[in-house]
Amino acid sequence: MKRKEVFSKVVAVVALVLVVVGFYNLYSYLNVEAEVDQKFLSNLLIDNSEYDEFSEAQLLKLTQAKEVGKVLDVALSDEEAMDNMQPGIYSAQITLQLPYNQKIQRTVTVNVRDTMPPVITSPATLTVTQGTDFPVDKVTVTDQLATTIGTDALKVSGFDPNQVGEQKVQLQASDTSGNTTKKEVVVTVKAPEVKPVATESATPTVAEAKTEESAAEKAVETPAESSTTENTTTKSPEASAETSSESTEANPAVTERSQETAASQDASTPEASTPEASTPEASTVAPTETSILRFAGSTVPFIQYGGASAAPSSGAGAWMGNGNVSDGAPTHFIGHNPGDFAGVMGLSVGSAITVVDGSGNERTYTVYEVMDVTDDGYNANDPSDDVFPRMLYAGGERISLQTCINDSVNRCVLAR
Repeated sequence: MKRKEVFSKVVAVVALVLVVVGFYNLYSYLNVEAEVDQKFLSNLLIDNSEYDEFSEAQLLKLTQAKEVGKVLDVALSDEEAMDNMQPGIYSAQITLQLPYNQKIQRTVTVNVRDTMPPVITSPATLTVTQGTDFPVDKVTVTDQLATTIGTDALKVSGFDPNQVGEQKVQLQASDTSGNTTKKEVVVTVKAPEVKPVATESATPTVAEAKTEESAAEKAVETPAESSTTENTTTKSPEASAETSSESTEANPAVTERSQETAASQDASTPEASTPEASTPEASTVAPTETSILRFAGSTVPFIQYGGASAAPSSGAGAWMGNGNVSDGAPTHFIGHNPGDFAGVMGLSVGSAITVVDGSGNERTYTVYEVMDVTDDGYNANDPSDDVFPRMLYAGGERISLQTCINDSVNRCVLAR
């Protein structure tokens, strides 16, 4: 009897345990999807600036799918676009194996948001000519996938095409998502390339200069011949004397009359009309002394000579500027050596140069720099030194004188 009672009690306990376990399993089975919904993340917002690419492993990690159950299958709506992190909204299907052999499927919404700004590519330093637009052709703007957006999206600020010198310019570009990039570049604005001495024709050779000197000497020695060249109807004194002599032999009366006429002409002709007064040396300086340079003990007249390809045959030329001594602007004078500008070779820092402009106003300038410059505008003693900006384009009331040393090097003197 006692055995049967013990056995019955054991059976009852086992049955109770089985019932409890069964109820627990049933409860767990019924609540397994609730656990999935608590842990599984079905809406993802991803910034493409945080990921180079998007893989299946990243998807499972972000959804916490492996913490819920065993992943049986993953299907993406646009796998290639998601791999490349193309902005957009995509979907994914994930199949999970849960306890009690239960399988469930969940849909994931993936929103890839564009937070990657565009890229501005350009040289750190740009060089342009005065008066030209900003060189947008040297700049490219690309989106996060290295596709060209185009320079229409580029905004340029702080650029003045008329201001010579270095400028810090700000570039800004925005993509279709509103992401913005800024970049600063240095732009060097150079004045137009104009060379006062660019070729052999810019300054004469020594042989040419000597030829000019010989011609000048000849003109002084034989003024009668020069006069004949200018006006073939005017006879030289020698020719008149010859004619007079011939006439004397032919007709004494005519000779006497001719002598009287000649005497009358001599009496009425001013001294300035004599050959000596008409020589180049006597006419180089106008009586009112306008448009002249004085330096190194010499006086040299100048003419307006803007942009000419060579110095004038005599005197000097205002190649850049007009020689005005009170306009606050520079003037660049050119002249020949050998010739009227030979004295430039003797000038040094501290030397004085006086200019009398076309209105008779006078100013004395002091030399502050002397240099030898190549035809292409660089310091002959330092090829890295670009001389033109400070010799030609630096502002202020100042002057510069230039003459040739040889066929390719020139002496340049700056004064203010």
